Amino acid sequence: MSRVSFLRFAGSLILWAIPAMMLNAQLVLNEIIVNPPGDDNPYEYVELRGTPGTTLNNIFLCVFEGDSASAGNCDLSIPLNGVTVGSNGLIFVGTSLGYPNIPSETYFKDTLLFGIPGGYLENGNTTFALIFSTVNIIEDADYDLNNDGQLDLPQGAVLLDAVGWTNGDQYALIYGGVVLTQSAGTPDAAVRFYDDMTPFSKPAWYNGDLTDLTTFDPLEISDNFPVGEQTGMTPGSHNIPNEGVGFCEIVHSAHFKMYPNPASTLVNIETESGQRVLISDLSGKAVYDFVSQTGKEQISLEQLPAGLFLVHIFGDSASPSVAKLVVTK
Repeated sequence: MSRVSFLRFAGSLILWAIPAMMLNAQLVLNEIIVNPPGDDNPYEYVELRGTPGTTLNNIFLCVFEGDSASAGNCDLSIPLNGVTVGSNGLIFVGTSLGYPNIPSETYFKDTLLFGIPGGYLENGNTTFALIFSTVNIIEDADYDLNNDGQLDLPQGAVLLDAVGWTNGDQYALIYGGVVLTQSAGTPDAAVRFYDDMTPFSKPAWYNGDLTDLTTFDPLEISDNFPVGEQTGMTPGSHNIPNEGVGFCEIVHSAHFKMYPNPASTLVNIETESGQRVLISDLSGKAVYDFVSQTGKEQISLEQLPAGLFLVHIFGDSASPSVAKLVVTK
């Protein structure tokens, strides 16, 4: 057996050893802020996303140093044993000192680490990682002993997702293969697109500098930054950038209302009677297509999976009005 074949075989054995429930959880990094404007504390946080209601075991949220002199050093390791993914699919790791109003449907892993004066997370050469390991991942331990850019994790441990960035140091090491860049500077924050749960994927992320906790600096952003994005970070809530078509918490226009949004079981759509309403997934496949008889329709979402859908209202104009509908479970 060749070395490549052996490595593939060994990797498949490791993945097989991970409990099926954990694989189904699709746990990924979702939102990160390392450099809030002003004093970092207590506004740093890391948000995760996975299958709602899944209880985690043997999962670690880790941060690894990327500086050439100390590459692979574990700066932060937070065990998530016993943590249950919130009913909205989110886990928020931060401190209530900075975020006292995290939605109840989000699991809040409250840690005072992010309340340390001056901040806990480094802003430069850094990798954020989710790791499955039956052996503890230890802070201040070196997990890249030969500085080859590959993490030397405990036997049987698996890297589930990772993302990082550098401050321009050509010798810096970022682990997991996803290195975020932007037009200038080093990211203050990074956000996963709502409709992309792909681990180890650079296109799944957009990033930039923050002028405050609710606004990105348009001069220092990634080249895929969402068109029309107005909100900054969304701690404890889903990321719904205003890309392509408009999104609002509640859609209200002269002839079109849609609420609540996001919705889990039912959504109300009000329009003029006789107008066609088409709801599709992002591939364009229709999930509902009907003509409103009364102008007020209540649509059941029970049969739809969690995700992003497009609502098209066909009126008198040549092109329909379009809005995003977020379905949560």
